[in-house]
Amino acid sequence: MKKSSKITPVPQKLQLGDSRIEIGRLASADFKIITENISGDLACFVYDMLCERLSKKLNVCAEKAKGNVKIILSLSEKVPCEVIKNQEQAYEIKAKGNEITLTGFGEAGLYYAATTLCQCIEFSGNVAYVSEMSLLDWPDMRTRGHFMECRYGSNLMELEDWKAVVDDMAEMKLNQLVVALYGSWCIQYDGVVSEYVYIPLKCYPEISASVIKKYYSPSKGEWINEIVPTPMAQKDFFGELIAYGKTRGVEVAPLWNSYGHNSLIPRLIPSISAKNENGELTGFGLCLSNSETYDVLFNIYDEIIEKYLKPNGIESFHIGLDEVRTEIAIDPKNLLREFSPWCMCPDCAKLSNEEKFINHAIKLIRHLKSRGMKNVYIYADMLINVVDPKKFRDILSENDILDVTVLDWWTYRNDKERMMFKTMHPELNMRSTVKPWNSYYHWDMTFDAVPNTFNLCELAEHEGCAEGLQSYSAWDKVCDKNHVSMADYSWNFKGTGTVSEYNERYAYRRFGNYYDEAKEALSLMDKMTDEGIGNAKLTETNVGKGMGNVTLLRSLTYYVYSYVRANKPYPRNFPGEPFANLLDDLNTYKKQLCDISEMANHASRIFEKLSNYADCDNSLAKRLDCEARNYGCIADDYLALIEVYELMENKERSAVVSRKVATIAKERKEARLSLMLAFERTKEEFLLPSHLRNQSIFMQLFADIENYAVKTEPLKLNLNMCDLSGIGSENFFALR
Repeated sequence: MKKSSKITPVPQKLQLGDSRIEIGRLASADFKIITENISGDLACFVYDMLCERLSKKLNVCAEKAKGNVKIILSLSEKVPCEVIKNQEQAYEIKAKGNEITLTGFGEAGLYYAATTLCQCIEFSGNVAYVSEMSLLDWPDMRTRGHFMECRYGSNLMELEDWKAVVDDMAEMKLNQLVVALYGSWCIQYDGVVSEYVYIPLKCYPEISASVIKKYYSPSKGEWINEIVPTPMAQKDFFGELIAYGKTRGVEVAPLWNSYGHNSLIPRLIPSISAKNENGELTGFGLCLSNSETYDVLFNIYDEIIEKYLKPNGIESFHIGLDEVRTEIAIDPKNLLREFSPWCMCPDCAKLSNEEKFINHAIKLIRHLKSRGMKNVYIYADMLINVVDPKKFRDILSENDILDVTVLDWWTYRNDKERMMFKTMHPELNMRSTVKPWNSYYHWDMTFDAVPNTFNLCELAEHEGCAEGLQSYSAWDKVCDKNHVSMADYSWNFKGTGTVSEYNERYAYRRFGNYYDEAKEALSLMDKMTDEGIGNAKLTETNVGKGMGNVTLLRSLTYYVYSYVRANKPYPRNFPGEPFANLLDDLNTYKKQLCDISEMANHASRIFEKLSNYADCDNSLAKRLDCEARNYGCIADDYLALIEVYELMENKERSAVVSRKVATIAKERKEARLSLMLAFERTKEEFLLPSHLRNQSIFMQLFADIENYAVKTEPLKLNLNMCDLSGIGSENFFALR
């Protein structure tokens, strides 16, 4: 692998010389930092950032260094002709002799130049050096970053956790973080609607939500069961996060949903909710003919703008509007009652659903433009199945808001043929971003999303209408390979190359001299999350021949069974439902699970080995080791259930069958506890409640099987693997 492979993202133009420039030794600096023509908040921060980074790398005080090598920071308006777009983010590095010049053609460009320089510092023994080079670089896409969903994990992040996300992004030259401040989902755990609010609202203080923690902690040896406030809302630090992002070249902007993923507001303020055919308020959806609806929404928007955005010069706002659809599991007293978002009052009933959606979007975007927003993001999925794109574009133009509207095109398939859309309609000349996912369901299991990112960026490159990439994500550093792919493909699509080329480069970046081993282990991880050729949707209904490993694995985890489904009990029959599906072709699935278990164990052994090496990313290796073990644990748990099933099916009961079942269950319980403990030692605190809850369900399941088997005589042992509810403990059901 070439040395240039470690620069993230892949630069546009780079020439490496044969010589190298020594900038010092450990505890001894041989450089001095010089600034020329520097102005602007971000540009001035670059000096501090570079001093801090160099000080840490060499264990010196870079600010006081007076060595021979000049590191010159400068801004220039003379942009080279090769830079054809996003010039304010372009930069140049020239390193030769005893001079390293970092030139930014905008403040962001200077920040990226300093970031690249730090990535290029290498050591030979205790000597630090930079290879001679000539580098000219700029991004394909103007905005590159993440949308952070208000969901599991982020609902418990403290300010320092959010800052760590910004730092991680800045290291990859990602420059946009959109934070969902409000969103709602259906009932899943605990019989309550999943609703999230990340800021305190002075205008409507009743709009708030808390976080339920419920899981077993092996490190503490106790059950955690408590309700806590969301830190961002309790401590009101969204404004601080925005200000911090600016010091790292990362724009932090809000998302506030209203039509779609919105149950809390209409329930708390029912007068603005949709009406049914009988004229009754439903406590769901919105009445778009009611002026109070927009009083409420605009009051919220204005408070966010005045309190958080204007003081920090932020001009972007995401209005969501995705998945506007009829929902169930909204009323705890009637789980299967259907709630429609579409109001049927006399005025609203005159309009089609398409007209309702367009009218609502227009009102929101017009208001936000009037408040100074220059980038109003809106999800594009409704333009696939409800709204005609050309009609929407024409109405945006008529209302003079086409210039600020940005369509956010999302799809999560790795298979190009099964993407949710085939075009972003470049003929309509609308602003757009692409939205791959970063794996998202980290609390359940993670996925290889690199092909998804490649497909969307390839479409963007072909159609030429996407100005940015904004992932759909929930944060977990174990998704690093997906995150780096987004940085690479959004910055330099052609230079990044094929998915295979990207994967090889990634292994080298993170694991250096051990990249052959790392590449093998990462390849095994990708195989374990291969979609295959089966059913496209990742739900509990997918078990079928030819499915990919990830579809099989996910159809066996608990999370998908936390959802309410028609004609199913709630809480769901787990693990009975997935086990019954396995019986459709038990031998096929048993072999597939054995293959997954073998791959997981092999990958885990490699990552465990890499985690002991100081000269690679051993922290990431520890995370990947945990995830490989997670895949293996899912497979091994079901292989154990199959083994118990086969013992139960044997009509000639052995006198030791109860002991065998108890031993099998105890081994699986202890394997889960071991994995849970590894999670506690490896993952951030904010991730543990969501991760360990789903882990605790499996742990308690096998504890219950063990307890039952220990107490039951062989001839009376009666375990129906398709329905274990009869032996479930109070702890097991309390987790669901």
